[in-house]
Amino acid sequence: MCKNLGELCGMDHTSNNKYVRLKRRIYLVIFPLLFITNATYWLFSPYVDRFMGLVLPYLCLFFAIVWILIYYNRLIRTCEIISLGIFGLYHLFRVYFLTGQLEEGIINVYVLWSPIYFIYIFMVLERKKALGYSLFIFLITVIMGISHFDNPRANDTLIQFYISTVLYTLILFYFQRIVSAYIESDMLRKNAYFDSLTDIGNRRSVDTWLENEIKQCQECNTVFSIIYFDIDHFKKINDEYGHDIGDHILKEFSSLVKDYIRPSDYFGRWGGEEFIIISTNQSLTEATQFAEELRKIIENHPFRYVDHVTASFGVSCFQRNDAPKTIIKRADQALYSAKNNGRNMVKAI
Repeated sequence: MCKNLGELCGMDHTSNNKYVRLKRRIYLVIFPLLFITNATYWLFSPYVDRFMGLVLPYLCLFFAIVWILIYYNRLIRTCEIISLGIFGLYHLFRVYFLTGQLEEGIINVYVLWSPIYFIYIFMVLERKKALGYSLFIFLITVIMGISHFDNPRANDTLIQFYISTVLYTLILFYFQRIVSAYIESDMLRKNAYFDSLTDIGNRRSVDTWLENEIKQCQECNTVFSIIYFDIDHFKKINDEYGHDIGDHILKEFSSLVKDYIRPSDYFGRWGGEEFIIISTNQSLTEATQFAEELRKIIENHPFRYVDHVTASFGVSCFQRNDAPKTIIKRADQALYSAKNNGRNMVKAI
């Protein structure tokens, strides 16, 4: 069941937390803007009546208190719910005065601001509850305007206001379906092309990257190299420390390599403890030197659960008639040579 905008179908706990943090950042920007807007309206607008003159100072104070609580990450959900109720009352009062002013031919500027309240409703409440609450608020505003329908000055504007409010509500309701579908699609794509343990490209991604890089090199007459490497004696690590520690080593190892490679390079897990770097615009000599530097970084890195981890590397460079399989085969042969000659070294073919 889709929840509010942050609790969309397919969202996991991590995604939910990301959305909560995103909402907090939005509130930290929006509440000061609301404070400034309403304070300016209260202090300088010639259209502030007696009622609004009494309400606006307290409303600005409320915005300031809520912002402070959100800034210090306190009672955020409580602030959301209380704000929803206060904004609702404010919205109804503003619409009530709006309908009366229409008879006098005055277009209240609140017409421009009212959609924001419905956006806020869908940010705070679960999707179906948000729809029901929005329609409840809408029906109250319709009742407020019934007595003004006979007035030709008010009639047309009120009808347009009500129709637009319904459209805003429906758009917000169905927008969540669109977003949830996109998130599900994005998650499927990520699961298909990224390794869930290490959060780097998987074998399918590496194949795609290689095909694209080969095509580009053939068209532009450039080169690239691949670095094929694996963790030495990884089976021994699993047997001695357990598979949970082995998984931690894989994640820490991947993170270490990710931090070292260039932004233009591609890095993926080929399978098990085997990895591939596609080193763009690098010759065999340059990629071999790059691999040697990476080997030393891994060897000298203090891993959290295992003090000493090393890796063996095989390097090959793109040749004109290469396909993904042929360039990987040469790198695999180079890696095999490194492992047979004592491991923790770089070999190139």
